[in-house]
Amino acid sequence: MATGGASLRKVSDLVHDYSCSKCEEFDLNIEANHFCPECEHYLCDKCVKLHNGFHRKHTVYGRGDIEKWEGLTLTYVTNMATSWRSTVMTTRNCAATQCISISHLPDLARDFLKTEEFKRLPATVYQMMSRLVDLKNSMKDQASLRITYMNIMAEIKALRKEINNILDQLEKKTVELLNSMIMDLDASVKVDMEE
Repeated sequence: MATGGASLRKVSDLVHDYSCSKCEEFDLNIEANHFCPECEHYLCDKCVKLHNGFHRKHTVYGRGDIEKWEGLTLTYVTNMATSWRSTVMTTRNCAATQCISISHLPDLARDFLKTEEFKRLPATVYQMMSRLVDLKNSMKDQASLRITYMNIMAEIKALRKEINNILDQLEKKTVELLNSMIMDLDASVKVDMEE
């Protein structure tokens, strides 16, 4: 199996005329550029290197010899046709990567237009649009709420500062008054002691 590289995809809707047999075993959809008639395997560029390392005496044909590929793997073609037929019959769509031909798409599309799911599609899209508008309005409300919160916090801090200033002035006047009373009391006691 080929590993690494940007062209490897676990899921792909690309349709290849020949897919790498080894990569398919690992659910990878890679185009085959080589064929080994002895192994009856279609191979991608990376897998052919591994194959040639293990099977040095096997003759491997490239895309230039594609006419030698034809008819050599009846079992492979039969398996592909069976897989394609079962996929089309069970899913009734062409999302499967095993499709060899796309000639059945117009028939599938015509049937899809008649389904209840398709008929409900405009209403579903409208519901989604409504939800998006509600979400957008909710986000605006949330931003407005945050601004209101910041304004209230600023008012609370300003009020706290004002209260602190008033308490500081009250404390200052009280201390001055107490100091004045003590001084008057001390003076009165001194006068009384001198008499």
